[in-house]
Amino acid sequence: MGKPLIMVVDDERDFANNIADTIRKTGKYEVITAYSGKEALYELGKNKSFLGIAGNKVKLILLDIKMPDMDGLQFLEEMRKKYNDDQIGVMMLTAYEDEEKWDRATSGFVAGYIKKTEIKDQLLTSIERFFINPDKRYKMTIETFEKHIDKKDEWKKGAA
Repeated sequence: MGKPLIMVVDDERDFANNIADTIRKTGKYEVITAYSGKEALYELGKNKSFLGIAGNKVKLILLDIKMPDMDGLQFLEEMRKKYNDDQIGVMMLTAYEDEEKWDRATSGFVAGYIKKTEIKDQLLTSIERFFINPDKRYKMTIETFEKHIDKKDEWKKGAA
């Protein structure tokens, strides 16, 4: 079996390419980049396993939220409809952490929400954790969803 395939989706080409290079340098993963939500959907279709039997070759998507045409949240919704494959993990990579975006992203069953300002500290650790035990990937999603609930409570208290 080959290396796990990760897709980096971000309209900021330099940022996407730097993230892809950082991941490639570990020697543990194959990486592809997409610079829009539409291009990412195309890449998912292109990387479908033979007859869809084994799901998709893409095992993890690092996804930016703010992109033109189709933003990351729209992509996430479309991907979940089109590729009903719980084996594809998604981690949000974003500069934004407002309540609405956080709510929509983390309620979309993502395995992580990493702010771009914290990416150097968290990215490779989060990827390693995602791939270390495939049977326990759901724990990352549950933890992110629990943070989602805590964050909603925090914002509610702040609004009161």
